[in-house]
Amino acid sequence: NHTTTFEYLNREFARAKRHQTPLTFAMLDLDHFKSVNDTYGYSTGDRVLKNLARLLHQRLRKTDVIGRYGGEEFAVILIGADTMNAMKLMNEIREQFSQLHQQSGKEEFHVTLSCGLAEITNYDSSHALNDAADKALYHAKRSGRNCVVLAGHES
Repeated sequence: NHTTTFEYLNREFARAKRHQTPLTFAMLDLDHFKSVNDTYGYSTGDRVLKNLARLLHQRLRKTDVIGRYGGEEFAVILIGADTMNAMKLMNEIREQFSQLHQQSGKEEFHVTLSCGLAEITNYDSSHALNDAADKALYHAKRSGRNCVVLAGHES
């Protein structure tokens, strides 16, 4: 949940600062998720969320932290990942997720996600890192969705 994820972020932020190692925080949000629930029902929406969680667990390392952040939002703490590797990885996950065939009865559909990233170097607190990733996610949504935006590179 949100509180536990933020506790992990606080701990990993402090560790990364202390050891001067990279850390990137990612916030992911399913695009147009309300319409998925409205069109196909909440049980289908839950399956879509589980499909994303499964993909994240398959693609991320055991050392990375995955948390549910809100309704259709996930947070990922990429421990030891610099911005270049984090961008590459999150774009691959975004692409793979968009290609997944989601099912509702006999109907098949696709769902996309948006992602905001922030790397520890530019921030002096976990709150600032979190806020930066959140703003980058907001920018990804405003920029047409189905993309990954790095904080500080929103233009």
